[in-house]
Amino acid sequence: MLPTIPPTSAGARWLHRRCHNNRVRSSHCTTIGGRLVLVILGVFVMFFGGCASLDARPDMQRAAASVHHATGMSEELLLLDSQTASAKTAELLQGRLSSDEAVQVALLNNPMARAAMLSVGVSRADFVQSRLFSNPTLALSFRFPDGGGLANFGADLSQNIAELWLIPARKEVAQRQLDRTILNAANLVAVIAFDARRAYTRAIKIREAELILGDTLGIAERLLQVAELRRKAGTGNEIDVNVARTKKLEAETSFRNARLETLEAHSELARVLGVSDSPLSLQLDEALPEPNDWSVSPESLQRIATDSRLDLQAARQSVDEAQARAKEERVRFLKSVEFGFALERAERRSRGNRNWAQETFYDSLQSGQLTPPNLMPREDQGTNVIVGPTLGIELPLWDQNQAQIAKADRLLEQALQFRDALLINVVQDIHARLARAKTSSENAFFYRDKQLPAAERSVALSREAYKAGRLPFLSILEAERSYLSARSGYLDAVESAALATVELEQVTGRPASFLLAIIESDDEDQDTTTSEVQP
Repeated sequence: MLPTIPPTSAGARWLHRRCHNNRVRSSHCTTIGGRLVLVILGVFVMFFGGCASLDARPDMQRAAASVHHATGMSEELLLLDSQTASAKTAELLQGRLSSDEAVQVALLNNPMARAAMLSVGVSRADFVQSRLFSNPTLALSFRFPDGGGLANFGADLSQNIAELWLIPARKEVAQRQLDRTILNAANLVAVIAFDARRAYTRAIKIREAELILGDTLGIAERLLQVAELRRKAGTGNEIDVNVARTKKLEAETSFRNARLETLEAHSELARVLGVSDSPLSLQLDEALPEPNDWSVSPESLQRIATDSRLDLQAARQSVDEAQARAKEERVRFLKSVEFGFALERAERRSRGNRNWAQETFYDSLQSGQLTPPNLMPREDQGTNVIVGPTLGIELPLWDQNQAQIAKADRLLEQALQFRDALLINVVQDIHARLARAKTSSENAFFYRDKQLPAAERSVALSREAYKAGRLPFLSILEAERSYLSARSGYLDAVESAALATVELEQVTGRPASFLLAIIESDDEDQDTTTSEVQP
């Protein structure tokens, strides 16, 4: 039923006032809806945005502490900025390098060591990302009436609240990944440190071998001179001279090869240290270290390795990560639950195309006399604004994440097998490396205490007898060969013992100083126990 409008000017004012009130009410509702949207956005930002630190320095400190635990090197070396590290490296390379200083240069200057530490920062970023809620979704729509007027307006703000139970599981996985990355980075840096010590040991050995071959060349030259003098004196012959000359030529060839090996060994050391200058610019300070007495049981070293080896700790973290991922996949069967608010404002059509004849007829019929239509524009009675919550749920009908759950279970079993395989490797590595260290030390002690002194006495006696004409030339050559062979054998044994010490450090995850302190402590305990048992 059409409303009755008074035919007076008061009626016109009443219609104008009603239309104005409708516009005010519509504008007021729109303002309330806009404010509500802003409030909802603020709540989401406050509760879901979170506040997480991207500072990776504490994680890098953990990695550096692990490197210190495994190698004994200062953890501060890995925490220096690039400029300070470069200055420290230049300072160390100015003088003659010791073994420990070479390891320091490797930790400061090797690009792979720096890259390993940067991987910790990458994992920290992934961990922070795992704690964050996904951003809310705001959808706006405008639908314009075909006859003109105010558009239909819709706004939907929604948030995936499934992350309330997904984020804790995802965060645990990321935490395990971060812990594993820290251990892997520390293990890689420790391996670089061990490689630097091995390369240093090898370079020292090659340098000393070159010195031995230089002495061999000097001996060959002196023997050639003696053979020529004996020939001139009539007590020797041409055969002795030719043999001596052949030995001299062989010594020259061996000496040139030793120089090449020295260059190659220094080049390998420079590569590990991250040095791009000429390898021969490296000045090495130390001789090969004296062998150690490894009077320790494999079981003692196995207990140390089980607690200390970084790769074994990383394998355990891989198992924990796989367990956390399996748990995460089980809660991901419901991955999307959208909760939010929707606002809709109805359109307001224009009444611009009016039927003036029809309006004149109706107005005249109602008033009982000819009445012209009202010239003021007419609009609809008002604009409705609807606000309310929304909820959208992904129905897990076809995909219940069962494939990913099965995959996570297989990865967990795989991680367990890798860990168990590494445990077996730990046991066997310790047996093999400890046996090599003991054998190398025993060989070095044998050469040092028995074979070298005997060879030196034999050479001295052979030279005196040859000068006196009591021994042929071949006898002194054999004595010299035995002496040089003993020196080379001793050098090989000392190098093998030094490398075995580095390998024991690597397979146990602790520096040699710690392992030797354990041995000394065990020896003192045994001495104390023996003295207490004796009457």
